[in-house]
Amino acid sequence: MIKLLFPSTNGVSCLSSNKLTAAIINSHGNKKVEGVKSKMKFKLFDIYFLRGLIYFVTGIYYFAKTFVRCSTLDDEVEEERNITDKIASKLNVASVYVMLIASVIVGFLFAFVVLGFLPSFAVKKAFGEGHSQTLLNLMTAIFRVAVFYLAMLGLRFAPFMQEIYRFNGACSQAVNCKYKVTELDKASIFQPLNFLNFLLFAFLTAIFVISLISIKIAWWADPLINLGILILVLSICFEILFVFEKANVKGLKEIVIAFAWLVSMRPSVTHKEVVKVAILEQNYDKDYEMEEKDKISMSTLLAEMQTKLLNNERYDKSDVDWLIANVLGKNRTEIKLVKSVSEKEYRDIIRATERRSKGEPISSIFGFVDFYGLRFDVNRKVLSPRMETEILVEEVVRLARTMPNPEICDLCTGSGAIAIAIAKNVKSKVCGIDVSKSAITTAKNNAEKNDVKVDFILSDLFLELKKSKKFDIIVSNPPYIKSEEIEKLDVEVKNYDPRLALDGGGDGLDFYRKIVKSAPKHLTEGGYLYFELGIGQAEDVQKIMIEGGFVDTHIVKDYNKIERIIYGRIGERNFRKNAEGERSV
Repeated sequence: MIKLLFPSTNGVSCLSSNKLTAAIINSHGNKKVEGVKSKMKFKLFDIYFLRGLIYFVTGIYYFAKTFVRCSTLDDEVEEERNITDKIASKLNVASVYVMLIASVIVGFLFAFVVLGFLPSFAVKKAFGEGHSQTLLNLMTAIFRVAVFYLAMLGLRFAPFMQEIYRFNGACSQAVNCKYKVTELDKASIFQPLNFLNFLLFAFLTAIFVISLISIKIAWWADPLINLGILILVLSICFEILFVFEKANVKGLKEIVIAFAWLVSMRPSVTHKEVVKVAILEQNYDKDYEMEEKDKISMSTLLAEMQTKLLNNERYDKSDVDWLIANVLGKNRTEIKLVKSVSEKEYRDIIRATERRSKGEPISSIFGFVDFYGLRFDVNRKVLSPRMETEILVEEVVRLARTMPNPEICDLCTGSGAIAIAIAKNVKSKVCGIDVSKSAITTAKNNAEKNDVKVDFILSDLFLELKKSKKFDIIVSNPPYIKSEEIEKLDVEVKNYDPRLALDGGGDGLDFYRKIVKSAPKHLTEGGYLYFELGIGQAEDVQKIMIEGGFVDTHIVKDYNKIERIIYGRIGERNFRKNAEGERSV
């Protein structure tokens, strides 16, 4: 979808075929936004040469409208701050209209005196009457372009214009990253078809061409001819910049920058956030106007959350959704319908976002995690269940449903997520085993909250079980990180998950060896053993299982095509061997 962005002194507007949105940073440092439906016909932008004129007319209208709308949105300052406000107050109009009218008058005076009379007079005085008219016209054209360029250069030092140029730079970044607001920081602030850049390039070109041709037919005809030249120049300049934008030719970028740098400046975080707000507000179908003082728009909230998470390289769209959903007490589907939040909700979400940006897991921030359709309390004493572990549960549930009342054991149960999820979905007898007292306590509480009966046992693997105890399925997500790699893990894991649940020994395979060695003694004939795997461990664990007497081993990949689950059936020979060993004992 085509979008046009226009800057102002305190914000921007974003125009698409569906909606016109305006976002500002007001006098108190708060962001405000509004959005109204638009019926802009962008099909005309496909007509060569005509589109340049359409872009110019459309741009002038919406550029002025952006100034008016952004100024009127900033309604929190009532006192008269300067002479513009005083004049506006006496005329009973918005101060922005006074400012626009004054700007137009100054612009005409500048064009008439500085660009019109002064260059012609100076060139004639400098060269006299003895030179050709063509040379005089050329020198006048160069003089006028230079004066206009220097005037634009001077405006870069005016605080009023610097704010416009910073917002303009952020607008260019948005276009260059194709409105993917999460990639705004990586994009260039120079963009050929940026409206102010187009305007500057076209005016400089028109000034040069009109001065060089210097039509002098009649006082009434000359302005009309010059207007026609201006229209032609606008159309041609648009096509030239269009080629510059599409073509990746060395040298073209430098030509664009020679003009664009005059109207674009490096934006601050705030400038970029305001542009993000205007773009994000486009995603909402209905009109929106901030009427309640204690409400913050969802687009404003999203922009600020993105900034905090991106600054710490922690941005993930699903994390943003979960943070908002958990604070608001809604599911991820429902938050898509939310247009604004209260100030308290806003503060709570931002606080949670700041914690997430420092690496704290969402489960730790809120003290619970959703897993396999159930909710589990978690803390720093247990490993927070991951989404890929749901695949392990799914595989076990699929097999267990083919068995009549199977007995299932979850080794290294932690929060009890695997055991409880299986018990909730299969008619079976389930037990969970863990060496940590805190983990067992957490698991029991989770079973009670989810209304599931699971027998949790404090034990170092099978150590506290009766030797005669048998299971149809043993499942485990054991510690599998290499000891030396734990300190290299992301802060989200190493600082918030218990080391006991991570450390798998020197090669990360210690628990797989221990469980494979002991499991056959506690499996029924034809019983199965299921494991979750670390990245790159599938082949080694499969070898351990085969050497331990397991057959028909299968490896299952996760959502990212990573080998994540392995399972196998106890071989008949190994089962008989263990059975005979028990009888001899």
